[in-house]
Amino acid sequence: MSTRPSPLPPDALLLAPMVGLSHRALRELIRGFGGCDLYYTEMTSAAGYLSGAPYDRFFLDSGPEPERTVLQFYAVDTARMVEAARKAARELPAAGLDLNFGCSAPHIERSGGGVSWMKNPEAARDLVARVRDARPEGSLSVKLRIGYDDDYGRLRDFCAGLSEAGADWLVLHPRLRSEKLRRTGRWDYVRRLREDLGIPLVGNGDVRTPVDKAARVRECRTAGIMLGREAVRRPWIFALIRGLERDPGFRMTVDAAETAETFLRLVEELLPPEFHLSRARRFFYYYCDNLSFAHHIRWKIQNAPDLASIRRILAEYFEEVPGDRVVGGR
Repeated sequence: MSTRPSPLPPDALLLAPMVGLSHRALRELIRGFGGCDLYYTEMTSAAGYLSGAPYDRFFLDSGPEPERTVLQFYAVDTARMVEAARKAARELPAAGLDLNFGCSAPHIERSGGGVSWMKNPEAARDLVARVRDARPEGSLSVKLRIGYDDDYGRLRDFCAGLSEAGADWLVLHPRLRSEKLRRTGRWDYVRRLREDLGIPLVGNGDVRTPVDKAARVRECRTAGIMLGREAVRRPWIFALIRGLERDPGFRMTVDAAETAETFLRLVEELLPPEFHLSRARRFFYYYCDNLSFAHHIRWKIQNAPDLASIRRILAEYFEEVPGDRVVGGR
């Protein structure tokens, strides 16, 4: 088992790595509400980073808080991941590095990346050990799924190998490779792993409210909880959780129109023009759930040709439905 002290703060809240979503503009937006303990960047190819892929400087931008940001990589072979870890240690300020063993996107899996590492425990363990040696400073975590079947013993042994190889903590999204989001995550696997392993374990998936978060921590005694789409839907969710933990009577209200405009401004300031429209569409696909006529406004934004059109659509909506401007919750 790993004997390294955990760099995770107690009861940590983490932002998940999400392709097209976990960019600096979203992190800046979340930080404006108070932030979270650790932010993960969106998944980046180790091979692409080594070859100087044109947009990797945006994918691997660790601002605004490098000391709280973890760079997530996926790799299809050990040698290039080790080289990328060394290069990142020299070039990129960050709190740590995460290895993606959980992505089940067909093109990633077919290439030998993401969840496909879970087919070969020895290779996965060797990768973690060699990356640990290549990057002795900073944290090293691994994000993974249950795997290809629901054999708990297989998952436990796989995770024990990662711990022994030097991982500081694991993040488990408790679904099978084939399940995507079609069923509720198997959080009993999180609980059992936490009981059986000496390594800190973070749970990820199906946490939509502060009540959900409290229940998962109480039932599974995790070292932390990672939120993904809910942090896009409600960028203030981390602040809401912490506020309620301090004061059960805590209430929070947010100006939805102002938050939307802040996000668009951050996209323009921090991301390349080629990303502006796609990143805005992806954000508002979830953010519109805060609005009464979510389907209507979402459809219009998904078909907007540019950010100016999105601004106009939002301005018209909030003029027609002024009651939706202020949102809140518990």
